[in-house]
Amino acid sequence: MENLKFTIEDREIAELLGRQNFSTKESAVFELIKNSYDAGSETCNIYIDDHYIKIIDTGKGMNHEDFKTNWMHVGKSNKGYKDEINNRIFTGSKGVGRFALARLGNHVKVLSKKNTENAIIWKTDWITSGFEETNVDFDQGTYIEILDLRDKWRSKDINELIEFLNRAYKSKEMEVFVHFKDNEPHSIQSKFQNLKIGVNYVTKILLNYNSTNKKLTVKTESDEFKSEITEIVKPLFATYYKEDFSMEDELKISSEIEDIDFYLTDLGNFSAEFYFGLEKQPKETAKKFMYKYNGLSDLNKGIVLYRNDFSISSFDGKKDWLDIASRARKSPAAASHLTGSWRVRLNQMSGFVMIDKKRNANLKDMANRQGLEEDEFYQVFIEIIQFGISRFEKNRQSIIRKIVEKNNIENPNEYEDKKKLKEFLKQPTTITKMSKQEIVSLATEIKEIQQEAKERSKVFKESELKHKYDVRILNVLATQGLRASAVAHELQNKRNALSSGYQDVVNALVEYGFWEKLNSDEYTRVSYMNVPKTLENLEEINVKLIAFLDVILNKIEKKKFNSKVESIESAVKRIIDIWKQQYIWIDFEIIVRNEIQREYKFTDDVFEVILDNLILNSIQHNEMKDKLLIKIIVEIIGESVSINYSDNGVGLHRKYNNDPKRILEVHETTRSDGHGLGMWIVDNTAHMYGGKVIDINGENGFNIQLTMKG
Repeated sequence: MENLKFTIEDREIAELLGRQNFSTKESAVFELIKNSYDAGSETCNIYIDDHYIKIIDTGKGMNHEDFKTNWMHVGKSNKGYKDEINNRIFTGSKGVGRFALARLGNHVKVLSKKNTENAIIWKTDWITSGFEETNVDFDQGTYIEILDLRDKWRSKDINELIEFLNRAYKSKEMEVFVHFKDNEPHSIQSKFQNLKIGVNYVTKILLNYNSTNKKLTVKTESDEFKSEITEIVKPLFATYYKEDFSMEDELKISSEIEDIDFYLTDLGNFSAEFYFGLEKQPKETAKKFMYKYNGLSDLNKGIVLYRNDFSISSFDGKKDWLDIASRARKSPAAASHLTGSWRVRLNQMSGFVMIDKKRNANLKDMANRQGLEEDEFYQVFIEIIQFGISRFEKNRQSIIRKIVEKNNIENPNEYEDKKKLKEFLKQPTTITKMSKQEIVSLATEIKEIQQEAKERSKVFKESELKHKYDVRILNVLATQGLRASAVAHELQNKRNALSSGYQDVVNALVEYGFWEKLNSDEYTRVSYMNVPKTLENLEEINVKLIAFLDVILNKIEKKKFNSKVESIESAVKRIIDIWKQQYIWIDFEIIVRNEIQREYKFTDDVFEVILDNLILNSIQHNEMKDKLLIKIIVEIIGESVSINYSDNGVGLHRKYNNDPKRILEVHETTRSDGHGLGMWIVDNTAHMYGGKVIDINGENGFNIQLTMKG
């Protein structure tokens, strides 16, 4: 059989692997910088003028054999993982980077010389190519000249190139200089060098993923708040945070990836470094939240993905590849929101993620080199990073919430009475008799009112956003409830058939003389043909359907939202009696202490929302238990109502051991079919009535303590 090889025209190769493969002229220049780096050069000088681009390095150069067997062999790379001589990890591997030249110009000349060997010159117009020995005036390195440029290069383009390279190139091992016409050369410096806390950012977030034990270490170093913050939180908590998380536990439920253990192991170790900062805030806001710095410079650099100090194309900081903006839109709660989850905004975060060519080989380049293949490894990679960011968000929000709580306690009546203003409004003519000092005092009071009005307006807008966020979630649940109630009303008309259907069928079979025969061994041996057993199962389902009807139709009665609770003990017992009818495998113990007969501030539905969600949570996590004990202790202390709820079930999942209150976050769940809203609703309801969740413990069964003002 005759051996054949594909023959491809040079012009077509240049078109496919040059012009179409490099989407921007900046990325093409960047690719040629990589070649200089891989050659071991200490410097790379880029000269750009109206009619040419020159790239000069002092690397090891190429000889006759290199040009013939490597340079002219498309798709072949002589680069392994690391250059053992200079300890640099090679950036190239596919053998197509040289076609970046075709993206930049129609005519190219390459002069290259290895130390002590003859220099070689290679020329091409992308139709024909050739090389020969020549003489050069340098000892070692490569000189590239590109003519008949495809793009115009103006000052604006040079600035964009420099900005791009500052983001895309992070190494200090090779100096890169950009020369434009007769201007002074510009040295490329990584955007992430020499950043200072309090100048460029207020918090640094460090992530380190270890694929061996599948753990993510999250660490933050912060100087966001004034020293007075130590009156509210522990000094170390405000400035430093570190915790390890099992990604196996965290992602097994939330991720859509099957066999996630495999991907977590084979993904490989990687790290990330992010910088958080705030834009300039109104003085009152900065004071209110105890911000140490008000406004930072030059923070918005994007998040860059580096593979060994070189950014991956389309991950150079311009693209929101971590979906920071999308996360914020889905959860728009402010950091001061008492129950909603705050998400960092796109303009508040910059930084980089570091992966390795060998260690993270499963994060593969796309065929056109314009990004990464978005396969399962990539998805798990993104999910790990997003989880790490969420831990910073939660930690910061917990501090902000403590500040809000302190402000509310210290300033129950936020604004003092304005004496001079009251006097003036009562009798305006008194202004003519006021002294200069009194008029100044009056003007000050008016200015304070104006400032208060601005602050109130801002608080109102924040409150509006908070409620919009809550309503969005609750609307979904309400809609589901209305759909369920519509079905319940339809089934209510069939209630008699549901309650008596089983007995009616049995009576009919007895009367026809079939029942005794159907109960014989012959007809009950095969389970799916066992008529009596099938009827019993249907009867059990009918009983549950009737209970469902009672629950649904009872929950949406209008009077429940209007009638105030007069007896907590009676309200709790009414709720529990319904659950007892449905779940005979649950025992309830109810204790109500210090209650006196009075009308409380909340209505029947409030207790139902809290207890129903807690009981449902216990049932769903303990369905395999034969017997479950639920204990509810309600204690009235002055105006406060304290609820202690506990069960003897399996308790909390191990991932909540260090932070049990995490279960209160929106959509936090360990069940694959769960929505993660039940405990959030409990927490939200407590806050609506001036209370909060005091404590959660999940070691010996599940235990939660919360308060409300009644």
